[in-house]
Amino acid sequence: MRNRLTPILATAALLAFAVEAVAADSCPAERAVYELVEDDSRYEIGFQRARNYASIASDLYLYLTTPQRTYWFTFSVSNGYSGMTLIPVTDPNRTDARSDGPQELVALDSDDAEDLDVLRSLRFYALDDDFTFWFEPPNEGEPAPAYVMVPEIGLTLWYGAGSLTDDPTADRDPMPRGIFEPDFCRDQLLPPAWP
Repeated sequence: MRNRLTPILATAALLAFAVEAVAADSCPAERAVYELVEDDSRYEIGFQRARNYASIASDLYLYLTTPQRTYWFTFSVSNGYSGMTLIPVTDPNRTDARSDGPQELVALDSDDAEDLDVLRSLRFYALDDDFTFWFEPPNEGEPAPAYVMVPEIGLTLWYGAGSLTDDPTADRDPMPRGIFEPDFCRDQLLPPAWP
């Protein structure tokens, strides 16, 4: 009896893992939540739909929640071989974002050395499960990336967190460098943000 149950239980376990992997692959980007955990600190990245387009590159906002606060971003994609950059914005859910959307916190056309350093630290990488890099950010309804990374953002969170938020109390916000892995797929969509 025991010998017959072992293959059945092993098959059931493999099927459970396969179903979980398929479920993760089928999670749309706007429902995906990723985490990076170090020591007792949890960092979360997720996406939120915009009523219209958040930026010309994507109809999703990206949020990063640290133990201190939540930061909001839109996506910028350069032509050619440049890649994706996050643009810090104010909270797109606030009422002051209703008419024109959230305020950009760093000017893209700035020649200011500090602004350029901030933008360089906000490179965004989305990867498939085989670690193939995406060339464009996700959009609503598209499958979520298997992994996401913003490896240099910790530099700006530590030396200039105020560049990424309009919260006047923003100070050093330590964050490790690492890959954000899928945590869960939301059952309920967040309400769309402005505009």
